[in-house]
Amino acid sequence: MLRAMKGAEFVAEMETTLWQILSVRDVALSRLAETAGRADMAALLRGALRNEMEASEIAARWMPETTDLEAKLAFARQAGDEARHFQLISRRLVDLGVDAGDAFVVADERSRLYRYFESLTTTVERIAATQFTREAIGYKSNELFIAYCEACGDVETAKMYRESIQPDERHHHLWGKDAIARLASGEAEQANAKKAILATLELAEELRSLAAGRLLVETPPGC
Repeated sequence: MLRAMKGAEFVAEMETTLWQILSVRDVALSRLAETAGRADMAALLRGALRNEMEASEIAARWMPETTDLEAKLAFARQAGDEARHFQLISRRLVDLGVDAGDAFVVADERSRLYRYFESLTTTVERIAATQFTREAIGYKSNELFIAYCEACGDVETAKMYRESIQPDERHHHLWGKDAIARLASGEAEQANAKKAILATLELAEELRSLAAGRLLVETPPGC
């Protein structure tokens, strides 16, 4: 049986794989000029509210049952950060003249990605799926969405994402990276973490493709 890599080696390999996969999305930048203004900005932001609410709720759900203190506090912080993002986006929708009150989806209409997160039982899987992977996906998606906003001339939405949302997404991902290096020290933990990372990437891409088709833009915010 092969010896398990050290946690730092494992997470470095996963980090390289993650960003290589996500870099494929950059091709959308070459088509910004032809897609600018095609989508309804309010519809894009209403979709972002669902992502933020789901991210907040899954972190809050895991926090009480997490025994690792560092992870428990990280889930608590993430729940609060994502809720704050929800509020920021809601206020931006109001500025655009849209009532955001019913924009997020209720409990019996959760996304397939959320349902997958619910199935995870270990702390290392949960961190690998959400903070390490989903937050990296969110960061990349928001990076492209900011470029889209600027191409549309919506400097306020771009500023909100760049200054108030992206720093949190980056923090969550980097914390997840450090946590996996610490927690995924054995072969079983590394196998479970890798499975969670790849499953999250697959489901997130499926959701992104569906949203892109519905909203007529390749660069919706969030995952």
